[in-house]
Amino acid sequence: MPVARFIDPTTGDVSLDGRTWRRAPTAELAIVVNVLRTPLGSAGRDRTYGVEEVDNEVENAPARWKAAVATALKRWVDRGTLRELAVEASAEAAATGTVLRSTVTFRGRDGRRQSVELER
Repeated sequence: MPVARFIDPTTGDVSLDGRTWRRAPTAELAIVVNVLRTPLGSAGRDRTYGVEEVDNEVENAPARWKAAVATALKRWVDRGTLRELAVEASAEAAATGTVLRSTVTFRGRDGRRQSVELER
């Protein structure tokens, strides 16, 4: 896989290391973060790229989010780029409404287990 830029999973910003792009630990991690930060249908070149929005307030939001993530990453799982994909999600009440917390864990082509934690 080619070298990929590091994208902060919290902000979606590309990070710089001095005057150059900071490298992602693995290209697979960059793929997962990019896909999960992109709303489905918003990528101009590929309307199927991204993850479907889920309303945090619905009763089954964690289950819907798990399904949306699995669907969004399916093409890379089918190609063998991502293996052993697991998505955990929980909804928690907060002062501003319901917060959906999730962890996406997978193995890349090199076999290393990697995780991304998201809060929406």
